[in-house]
Amino acid sequence: VANTIIVKHYQQLKTEVDNTIEDFKKECTDNKTSFLNNAPKAVDKGMDNLKAFEKLQTYKGDAAGLRSREEDMKFGLEIFNYEPINYPELTLVEKEIELLTKVWELKDDWDKQLEAWKDIKFMDLEADQMADVACDYQEKCKEFLADKEVKDWGVFAHIKQSVDKFRLLMELLRDTLLKKSIRDRHWKELRIEVKEDFDEQSEDFNLEKVMSLNLLNHNAMILEIGDNADKQLKIEELLADISYKWNESEASDLIVSKEKSKADNEDYFFIKQVDNIMELIEDHGQRLGTAKSSPFYKEFDTDIDFWESTIS
Repeated sequence: VANTIIVKHYQQLKTEVDNTIEDFKKECTDNKTSFLNNAPKAVDKGMDNLKAFEKLQTYKGDAAGLRSREEDMKFGLEIFNYEPINYPELTLVEKEIELLTKVWELKDDWDKQLEAWKDIKFMDLEADQMADVACDYQEKCKEFLADKEVKDWGVFAHIKQSVDKFRLLMELLRDTLLKKSIRDRHWKELRIEVKEDFDEQSEDFNLEKVMSLNLLNHNAMILEIGDNADKQLKIEELLADISYKWNESEASDLIVSKEKSKADNEDYFFIKQVDNIMELIEDHGQRLGTAKSSPFYKEFDTDIDFWESTIS
């Protein structure tokens, strides 16, 4: 009788352990389904950084609770000599919680960096340095690509696109609009191109405003503006050099000496040589001719014509 009772209770207890295991497996599966359907994997109006962290913390607590129950179940497994049971659904959720948290932390860091930069005036932007910071974030993004599922998450695509576009924007500004060759006329061209009025010299023309102009959509035109500005700067520098040589430099001085005439012993000035003058005339004449045939002649026609006429 005693053995029958023991066997009966043994079977009853084993059945309870088996049922507990099955129930636990189902909870792990349900937890995985809920996580995959509701985890903060995308950026939208209803999901900001704070809400994402709160949601992930909730899922982390749920996973920790399941792990605690798993630990409590080990005693029953040992009684019946069950092999340790793995719960891949729970493991997957824990892994994705960790990855998602890191991705949202990276997004949060990047958002804070942009917030710190947004009020910097355009003319004070250090585009090279800022592009380097963006490059560092690109490297951090690459570290996630070892996990194939991450690249399909909207939040990862969001931050990668944001960082990539920012770096391209900084490089575009560095190579064009932030160069010393840019003048008012070039800003006028840009305003026409982007169909928006702004004052590049104002306090309000900051990084946030520049980013709102979506300049990368006008990349080709802006590169053309920058290239033309560089070519026009060469004409400016030519005219400045000509003006300096004829108005201030010793390069255009006549080499003269004071002499006395043999006939009446009166003083007179004798020009010893004019080679330096002739060289300037020839050099400047050729360079002005090149500038006059330039497609940018109209921007400088008054000065080019003045010096060409004066020198000739």
